This record gives sequence, C-alpha cells and structure tokens, in this order.
Amino acid sequence: MRFGIFLVLLTLPLAAQRGDRSGHDNTEPVVPESAIPPAPVLTVEQALETFEIQPGFTIEPVVAEPLVEKPVALDFDAAGRMWVCEMRGYMPDIDGKGENEPMGRIAVLEDSDGDGRAETRHTFLDQLLLPRSVCVYPDGVLFLDENRLCWVPRDGVKASGEVEVIDAGFARGGNVEHKPNGLLPNLDNWLYLAKSDKRIRRVDGEWIVDRTSFRGQWGIARDDWGRLYHNNNSTFLVADQIAPNVLTGNPAAKMKLRISQRLGSNRVWPIRVTPAVNRAYIAKANGYDQNTLDPDTHKLINCTAAAGLTVYRGTHFPDAWRNTAFITESSVNLLKAIRIQDDGGELSGEPLPGEQEFLASTDERFRPVNVYNAPDGSLYLLDMYHGIIQHKTYMTSYLREQTLSRGLDKPGLGHGRIYRIRHEASEPQEVPDLAALPPAGLVEMLRHPNAWHRETAQRLIISGKADEFAPLLRPLAADTSAPRAALHAIWSLEGLGALTPTDLEAAIRSQDAKLRAGALWAAGTLPAPALIQTVALLEGVRPSKESAPYRARMLALTATPDSMRQLAALLSKASGMRFVREAAVSGMAGHERSFLEFYRDSLGDKQLVAWLEKAAAGNHDQQKGPGLAGQELASFLRGKELFHGEAACMGCHGADGAGLDNLGPPLDGSEWVTEDAARLVKIMLHGMTGPVEVAGETYTPAAAMPGLSFNPAMTDQHIADIATYIRHEWDNRAGVVDRQQVTKTRAATSERSGRPYTAKELR
Repeated sequence: MRFGIFLVLLTLPLAAQRGDRSGHDNTEPVVPESAIPPAPVLTVEQALETFEIQPGFTIEPVVAEPLVEKPVALDFDAAGRMWVCEMRGYMPDIDGKGENEPMGRIAVLEDSDGDGRAETRHTFLDQLLLPRSVCVYPDGVLFLDENRLCWVPRDGVKASGEVEVIDAGFARGGNVEHKPNGLLPNLDNWLYLAKSDKRIRRVDGEWIVDRTSFRGQWGIARDDWGRLYHNNNSTFLVADQIAPNVLTGNPAAKMKLRISQRLGSNRVWPIRVTPAVNRAYIAKANGYDQNTLDPDTHKLINCTAAAGLTVYRGTHFPDAWRNTAFITESSVNLLKAIRIQDDGGELSGEPLPGEQEFLASTDERFRPVNVYNAPDGSLYLLDMYHGIIQHKTYMTSYLREQTLSRGLDKPGLGHGRIYRIRHEASEPQEVPDLAALPPAGLVEMLRHPNAWHRETAQRLIISGKADEFAPLLRPLAADTSAPRAALHAIWSLEGLGALTPTDLEAAIRSQDAKLRAGALWAAGTLPAPALIQTVALLEGVRPSKESAPYRARMLALTATPDSMRQLAALLSKASGMRFVREAAVSGMAGHERSFLEFYRDSLGDKQLVAWLEKAAAGNHDQQKGPGLAGQELASFLRGKELFHGEAACMGCHGADGAGLDNLGPPLDGSEWVTEDAARLVKIMLHGMTGPVEVAGETYTPAAAMPGLSFNPAMTDQHIADIATYIRHEWDNRAGVVDRQQVTKTRAATSERSGRPYTAKELR
C-alpha cells in the first residue's frame, strides 16, 4: 500500500530484473548516447576539479580511501573524532551479490595534528551487516545494522565488551533503502530516527524505546529548538512545525495531525546529464504523460534520491547561512540548500535563487549521502563514491543497462570520501576535547554559539551526576538573556532527573516565545505534583501563538480544576493558534469526560468536542480488539505483520492509519477501505493515483501508489491478509477478505497490467 515512484517490488528472484514495472513497455533511452560523457573512477584530486560550489565556499577532503570506505553515517565524539558507519556490503555488484555477508564496519577517524585531515584510523567493529547509524556515548556506542539495535561498551576507541543486542528486530522488514536510521540526539534527550515511529533513550543504564510520529526515509535533522526535519526520496525537506510527541500523548484520540510541512522546492539543477536515473525513460517522447528528464538538457527535473540532511547551526559560515537546510541528492550528484524562514514558529523554505545548487559535480560516481554540522563550525559531507546507488530491489532493466554501459558497477569495493565544506573568509575553529572539561566548563559550553559544542556538552552532562551538575545548571536555566543556553540547561536538568518547577519559572515568564515554549515542553515531563506547582507560574503570563500549544498540553496533563479552567479559557481564544486544540486533547488522556462535563457548552467548537468524545470512548474500543476469531483473526494478525513489515504499508500511511503528508492518504475511517471490498482489492492489486477524496478531504500524493499484482512475493493470501487487517484496525470495522476473492479479482482485472486506477474509474 505504498505511494512513491520507487516503492515497489520487495523480494523477487534474481532471474528477473526487480524494478521493472508492468505497463512500462517503452524503456528506450531518451538521452542521446553522444551526449553522455564517460564515468571513470577519479582520484580525490581529480574529483575536486568536478565540483561547482557557491561563491565564497570551498570543498576539501578530510579523509578518503583507503582510510574510509562507503561511509553512510557518522557521529562525533567529545574530542571531535568521527565514528563512521561503512556500509561496504551495499550493492557490491549489479545483482547485489554478497549483500547478506557481514562486511560492514564502524571506524574511528582522527585528525591528530589539527590540519583538517584525518590521518589515523581505528576499526572499532567489523563484520557488521549493513550498519547505518551510530551514536557515541562516553562509555559505549549505540548502533543500528540491517536488523538490530545494538550497544557496545568502549574504552577510548576500542570496544571493551561484547555486542549487546537491545532489539534483534528493531529494523524488521523492508530492505536497505527503507530501514530505520538516524539515532539523532534531540534537545529533549531522546534519539530520533528516520523511517521509524520509535524513539530511544538511555536512563540509568537501561534503554527505553517509545513511540513517536513516523518520519522520513533516510536522514533526520533538528534545529536549535528541538523541531525535527526529514524527507523522502522525492521530497527534499519536510519540517515538523512543533516539537516531537507534544500532540501524540493520547492514543485513543483520532485527530488528523498535520504537523509536517514541505519546505522549499523539489526542483534540481544538476550540472551533468543524468540518464542513469531509474525511470528516466518516462518521457512524452516515449508515450508517457510526463518527463522525468528535461527534454532539452537531459537533466533530472525533480529530486528522486534525496537522502541525509542537516540544518546548519555552526559558526564558520556567514550568519546569512545559519538555519539553512543542506540535503544530499546522490542520484544526480549534488547538495541542495534551502534556507528555512521562521515567522513566529511558522516555517517556510526558500531555495537558492536561479538555476543553481549549493554544490554539484560532473562526476557520476560522486554519491553524497549524508551531511553534518562539524565540531569546527564547517559542514562534513559523506560521499559513498560508488557507481551503483539504486538498490537491486528497485533497479530497472533500463538502469541496469545504463550502469553497465559506463562500468559503474565496478569496482564494487574500495572507495569512499568525506569532505569538508568551509567558507573562504575565515578558518574553521579549533576543536577542544569536551570530555576533558570539568563540570563548570561543560556547563559554560552550553552558551557556545556553535550548536555542536552545546549539544555535545548536554550529552556529556546527562551522562554525569546530578549533584555535580544541577547547582551549576540552575543559574543558567534562569538566564533569559541567553535563550538557547537556558533551554539546554533546562533539558540537561531533565536528563539528570533534577528538573523542578523553580528551574522553569524564569523561562516561562520570559519575553522570548521560543524559550517559553521550550520550558513548557519540558514541564510536560514533570511528575503530577510538580506539574501542579508549574501551573501557578502561568499566572499573569499571556499565551503567545508560538507557546500556546505547549501551554495547552501542560494544562491538560495537570488535570486539576484550576488547570482545566485555564485550559478552557485558552481554548476559547485558540482561533488562529495552530495545534492548541490537538495539544489539549493529547494531554487529556483519561480526563476527557470530566472536562466535557464542565466545559462542553463553553467550548463552541464541534470538532474539539468530537475529538474529546472519541478519545473518551477510545480505551473501551481498543480493549474490544478487532472482533475476529479463529482463521479470521489469524489473517488479521498476518496482515498486521505485513503492513508494518515486509509490505511496508506503514511507511506511507502511518502506523496509526492516519496517512502521511505528501505520501499516502488515511486508511483509518476511509471509505476506500471499508465500503467495497472488491474495490479495495483492485486498488491493492493495481495501485491508485491521486487526487482522491477520503472522508470529505482531498489528497494529492506526489506519486502513484504502485499495485502488488506484479510482485510475486505478495501472494493472493498476503493481499487478503493485509486487506482484512486494515478493514479491522483502528476505527475500521468491515468484512474480512479471503484469498479466493483476491484470486477472482486478479483474474478479472488482469488486462490492467499494474496500471494504477484513478478515483474516477472506481467511483
């Protein structure tokens, strides 16, 4: 049940080319062979000559082969050393042979002499299966490989114990392009991931895995205020307009949470012709209704392989570049820049003017896959430097031929580069060893203008002792003249388990809306008695547009008569204030009926009342389960496993069936799911393209949902199981679907050959 150009076949025999799509009969190349330059392996020095970069900036190597190979992700330790995931097993040849062999590594790369180049390598772990994310702690390393979430204790750059598997199935189902990744430490002391609805935290040596909103595909980033940024292959930048989990505290509530918003454009401006894009043959000249490539320049029009990203918050670039998102696009060899505009908490994005990118290359093997704020204030850019970038699951016969024609399939191993992007007007900063600082020095680092220093200091502080750090943090938490530092101090106290209402008073009463919002966000972590004390701090503080949702959630969590009175007053003034109603419902789990009893008539908001009534009844409904037994229940459970795993439907429709922006419409409460089983099976078999109206609202996903009829891995029983699951999950209650019904519908609609339906055809 996926929307997306490439989100198709999952497991097919090697005998068939996996990414070919039924109905795409004309795959003739649209770029003249004479217009395609060769793609030889270049040395680092030669590769540098292929780059075009924005005026005033320069790109230079930090490390290259043989010291690093196929880097895909990194984390910096407190001394500024790089801990790099080397995904050496990714597509070793055109068929991906050897992908299941554990040849990946985590390496530590060190610039010992401070010249900006790493010359020392330590292999921390090897024989890993496709490692994709790493997060370094003072006493160990957390990492993700193809399937597992793991922890390894460390002594310096050496492992000092065995690998501990925290969750052997953390990244179950799907394939390498669609696996959880990121492990991004956020302001709230949780680690967040892309392609996942989980977040992770370490408390007293124990790992906690919690639910959060599903985000992105590959790569995740944050800003100074804890808002998260993510994307998918065909969308460069998506922003969460509010801090994580503020609107998701009431699982019984059924709200449409539109917290994510696309920023900027998906337009790309490569500087090399780009025939080696998976669906480049889709062109009007070949009989299709659109062009993947510009027919005049033979270059990709919109991104198709957006990947790792960051929001620049360093101190080396000119101030105008702060809060610029940098996003990699590996299929067409470039780095996109989108400036983030923040108008009182409402975010928008502005690409660079004109037909240009921040960085682009004419080297077809340049494969930027991730980018990071560096300790010295610059940007570090990870280049897999690998001819094949499309996974075998999705590679078409067309792309296979393109790849082989220029020898991009070889060499399968041996290359990788990490570059530094810096501004020519100044030198990057020296990097101190933050782990060597005393407690007072670490707390002072929370004031540093470079985000890396602040965030690394917070990570070290919460690994320390509360009685050492809390007395030093409290004065900083009260310093409203430095909002960022104050928030770091507040959340450091929270991470130490030492946060009190008194620590929040100055921030809650400050004139800075972002500081006030962050303090109220942190207040929501306090136990009930402390929350009640915090409500008193709101006396005389007028709600602002930006902080009102956090205030609403805190009041709802408190659930005292006074807080409910304040909340009702806030809701009566919430017109034009985004997310206030949703935050109130999120915090009110278990108290909806009592709130409605006193304030129903004064709310004057039918939608809010409906949400609260639904949430009040939700716990009882959830206890009832799907209402199935025997073979029907078995089908439901198999479908649930497929939905969240191998079929990866969750990736576009959400684990809660509420749909995801720019990807897939809701399944929960959708007439397309519950009304006509035969129609639903048609959609599952052959796909559907937007626009589509669901429950009175129109959705226009960026691409068509591909059907499952041409995927031999998805049997008729699998499709029936998924259909039964989605027709009985969440609020849906409809008839089961059996295998015979799918088989019959497949035969009756075989002439479609996987061509997606339109909504009009199925009405």
